[in-house]
Amino acid sequence: MRNKRLGLNHLMGAFLVGSICFSGVAMAQSEKISAQFEKLRFIVAGEDRTSQDGKYNNNGTMVPESILYEGTTYVPVRKVSEMLNLPVQWDETTKTVWIGAVTVDIKDAKGTVIGHAALSQSENGVNIDVKASGLAPGKHGLHLHQNPITGNDFTTAGGHYNPSSKKHGLHNPDGHHMGDLQNLEVTVDGIVNAHLHLEGITLEKGKDNAVWGKSLIIHAKEDDGVTDPSGNSGDRIAGASIVELAK
Repeated sequence: MRNKRLGLNHLMGAFLVGSICFSGVAMAQSEKISAQFEKLRFIVAGEDRTSQDGKYNNNGTMVPESILYEGTTYVPVRKVSEMLNLPVQWDETTKTVWIGAVTVDIKDAKGTVIGHAALSQSENGVNIDVKASGLAPGKHGLHLHQNPITGNDFTTAGGHYNPSSKKHGLHNPDGHHMGDLQNLEVTVDGIVNAHLHLEGITLEKGKDNAVWGKSLIIHAKEDDGVTDPSGNSGDRIAGASIVELAK
């Protein structure tokens, strides 16, 4: 084992997609932390996934496979997520780690959180699971827009994500915006629980078709699936920014 002083910036770059996921280390940048270069043994679903040298390749930087702090051994979440084949994302602003699905808040025009949307990668796109309440019963248009929302002004989301300059509507014979989605169906109690799919979109950062930096917008009325530019779906009443996450 080799003892070394690891500054906060080093730790944040090496562990948990940019951060250590325990509060003690956040204030321990001047304290000694033991970097363990001895191998740990990892058994995943009965398969030995132990590394050869006890180091982990964190986006091109070789870092200790674990650290020892106050008698407890910590392993990078990214390493564990890779072994489990689950994507992991880190939001430095909110100090949030997502494993598997990325969850974003859905807010109304007053900024009140009324629900959440969980985004997860599929073979040919992104699955979106929407859970929200406080909406008017009936059908509501839902679209992926090209920009994030600034403040509570949904107009800042811009138009629908439409990199191929198609016309609007899933029922349009000439093709549709890449950001067009099925209508949400809200119950008489004002609750929606929907599973949707966006084909051709990815959670992989750096790709032209990445979902980051865009937003989901819920409209007051039903999307008719044909009419430009948004299917006569009315005002924008709620939305969720899908902000770019730190590496």
